[in-house]
Amino acid sequence: MPQQAVSADQMWRRMELRRRRWQIQNGRLLVDEPEAAVWWLNREIAELEAGQ
Repeated sequence: MPQQAVSADQMWRRMELRRRRWQIQNGRLLVDEPEAAVWWLNREIAELEAGQ
């Protein structure tokens, strides 16, 4: 099964989501509901990875 090429935009989006998740988890980015934000980010990252 051949792998699809990942566009630069998709790669950038995934890296940006991962960076924000890291920032929230390490107290570098403050949000009202960190658990909900991390849950949403995890879901978005999983959807991007599934769409590869």
